[in-house]
Amino acid sequence: MTVIVITSLPGVTADALREANRDHHTRMQRIVEDARSKGCRHHVFAEAEDGSVVVFDEWTSREDFEAFFGGQREIPDVMRTAGATAPPTAASYRVIETTDSY
Repeated sequence: MTVIVITSLPGVTADALREANRDHHTRMQRIVEDARSKGCRHHVFAEAEDGSVVVFDEWTSREDFEAFFGGQREIPDVMRTAGATAPPTAASYRVIETTDSY
């Protein structure tokens, strides 16, 4: 059973995230490869109506997410560049398999 992890990034805006992504392209690719190798199935950033940025991920388990995020040394630098003002917060939700899922 997989989990959806929604991570809030305090202080990060969409424009700052795009700029950090451009400035750290190679680093971001390393982070993506690391996440995939540790169980991340899907990953996307989204901007809320209030301008804040969140991350939606699908992971094999919350434990796999925690192991990745807790051990990933490059994410804090990218987050600082993107304007993070506080540590991220993450909530997880177990995926419920139903016949109408796609």
